[in-house]
Amino acid sequence: MSAESLPSYEELLALNAELARRLEQALGRIAELEARLSQSSSNSSKPPSSDGLAKPAPKSLRTKSGRGPGRPAGQSGVTLEQVADPDVIVRHVPAVCAGCGDDLAAAVEVGVARRQVFDVPVPELVVTEHQIVTVACGCGHRTVGQAPPEVTAPVAYGPRMAGIGVYLLHGQFLSVSRTAAALKDLFGVPVSAGTVAGWVKRTALGIIDQVLPVIAGRITGAPVAHFDETGMRTNGKLAWLHSASTSTDVLLAVHPKRGTAAMDAIGILPGFAGVAVHDAWAPYDTYTSATHALCNAHVLRELVYVTDTAAGEVAGLAHQAINALTGLWRLVATARADSREPDPATIGEQQHLLRSAVVLGAQATAARSGKLQRKHHALFARLRDRRDDYLRFAADPRVPFDNNAAEQTIRMPKLRIKVSGSMRTLTGAEHFAAIRSYTTTATRQGIGMLDALISATTGNPWIPTTA
Repeated sequence: MSAESLPSYEELLALNAELARRLEQALGRIAELEARLSQSSSNSSKPPSSDGLAKPAPKSLRTKSGRGPGRPAGQSGVTLEQVADPDVIVRHVPAVCAGCGDDLAAAVEVGVARRQVFDVPVPELVVTEHQIVTVACGCGHRTVGQAPPEVTAPVAYGPRMAGIGVYLLHGQFLSVSRTAAALKDLFGVPVSAGTVAGWVKRTALGIIDQVLPVIAGRITGAPVAHFDETGMRTNGKLAWLHSASTSTDVLLAVHPKRGTAAMDAIGILPGFAGVAVHDAWAPYDTYTSATHALCNAHVLRELVYVTDTAAGEVAGLAHQAINALTGLWRLVATARADSREPDPATIGEQQHLLRSAVVLGAQATAARSGKLQRKHHALFARLRDRRDDYLRFAADPRVPFDNNAAEQTIRMPKLRIKVSGSMRTLTGAEHFAAIRSYTTTATRQGIGMLDALISATTGNPWIPTTA
């Protein structure tokens, strides 16, 4: 190779700089992909079902409570107890003496041991005939008797059968065909899938018209409410199931959109003036009439992700934030369990540790070099800037530490989606959400799910009192 063909010193420097730039990009991309692979349900908002066979070992931030396993001392248990007035009594009297073989017909009874068996009778249909009588008056006018609202045809299933069908479908998550098969096995009568679908539609429409507006009004006027949303495949597309709930009321609604368009259509957040507990998803913050409380369970998982994907100072600061936040919650929870105010000095110490961790963390990641560091910086900055929203639980006893109540509200609907895979139509999804809103609200207010559904199938659903 001639000297003229060799690259110059300046060209070599430029090539070296280009290679160094590409290496830095590659290393950043590798770190980003490794961090993505390390995401799991323990350090992100991914559901546990996404962990697959590589599910990591549990990594709980809880500490030992000092209480042993099992039911706490003094807490009442749940078991069968004998009743004073059984429905059926069967006496088992010996006929002959087990000692000498004599007849015991005239023997004196000296004791009775009582044992009771709880069971259900053999299910069987009861056919009630409604005779609609027409009476002719002396004036010549004929008056026809009025049948109950559920008596709409010469032959029809009653509200209890319909309620059981809706209960099996949307309470126990059987498919429509399996619900029809179960009703046939239980009661010995053929029920078509179309009949079950008709029951669901009639029940849902009554609930949507009469009950959901009352539930929505109660939640809108509540001092604290939980909000969440989750994906729900409907008609081959991704729709969204939104939830708004309190300890006594639940409203589920399906909408094609996830953001403010759906929240405005549902109608609770636009008029809500209490404390809205939710995750840090930005559309919730557009509702400025509410006071916002952010879920600390979510942010703790995000901090665990930082400890799993960062090193050195950044990982240490994330550990400090985790310890301070969990320590603060333990102090507050313990004090409230003892009906006292937490010690301000100890609370202030934990708050200072948390504050210093997130401020220094934001500074340490301020360069935001690479996607992973930008993600870490966004987390530290959010904890720094929205400190009051994350620590609202410490100042207001009504506000919980996390948004687990909302996640528990959508857990059963998520199970419905998991069982069925998707909902066939948006209308069917809306009917499902309405029925689940109704039954969950009824259950939280001490009304049995089956009893509530039987009432709803007649067109006269149970309605909670207006707040």
